[in-house]
Amino acid sequence: MALENNMSLVRIRSFLKEELKEQILLEIAPILHIGQSQGGYFGPSRQILCFVDFLGALYHGYDEKEDKKYLSRKSKTRTISKPEHAVEFLKNIFGEKIDPNYRLEGETLFKMYRHGLVHLYQPKSFLQSNGRNLSWITYKGPRVGAYVRVGNTHVSGVGHMCLITHPEYENWDYLAISINCLYYDLIQAIDIYMGMIEQDVTLQEKFRLTANAISEFEKL
Repeated sequence: MALENNMSLVRIRSFLKEELKEQILLEIAPILHIGQSQGGYFGPSRQILCFVDFLGALYHGYDEKEDKKYLSRKSKTRTISKPEHAVEFLKNIFGEKIDPNYRLEGETLFKMYRHGLVHLYQPKSFLQSNGRNLSWITYKGPRVGAYVRVGNTHVSGVGHMCLITHPEYENWDYLAISINCLYYDLIQAIDIYMGMIEQDVTLQEKFRLTANAISEFEKL
């Protein structure tokens, strides 16, 4: 089913449970290649962070009056999703309910993986305000206590969504991401969000307003 105008709570529940989660299971799980060391790093991360972008828009809600302030003078294209809304979802849902490290590094995760993978093939690397380099490293493994290859050596005790220091270069950090943890956290986040919607009419209305805006035709 596609998004519709003025979706009832029943339709919202059906969309999240039967459409969104089903899509994740059918389209992301197969490219994880769990149990194999090769493959399943960039593709799942790109897909997952795009879902977070969408969920952040639903969670924050669409405000037409607010959006008019940001309309492009040339294209007049609405801005339904914004990076800060995705980060809000990462911090408030992932971070508060699943893993507190998302509150600490959720914004970095989104800037590094979503922006980098969607537009530039690979995650972004940054120069931090403290002068240290910050790059990315992905692995398939546990949330805590992972054994991960970094550069020409291995580092033990690595955790999902945690910063680690390069064993050979003191001014070089990495944001470590467990691909399978990110995948299962997304599924859990959708369940948590659905439970919140069922108890909060404000979240229901925000979902409806965003779904209505997405469903509208835009001028080319």
